[in-house]
Amino acid sequence: MTLAEMPLQLTVRISGFRTLSESQRCRLGALGLREGTSVTKLLRTPLRDPIECLVGPQLLALESWLLEHIEVEPA
Repeated sequence: MTLAEMPLQLTVRISGFRTLSESQRCRLGALGLREGTSVTKLLRTPLRDPIECLVGPQLLALESWLLEHIEVEPA
């Protein structure tokens, strides 16, 4: 299951990434998006992009296309 498929306000854990290049994975890792990190989708903006997510202790605005590449599992 991907983060894009998850409902709002549900905390999940990142289990992996799909079809991302190594540089994209490094960029996400620098933002704190690593395997095992907890993520909660909080808010969709009126135009549905970006989506605010709580990643560990920090709030990030992530583009919706990116959420489709982040695999998650129940926390």
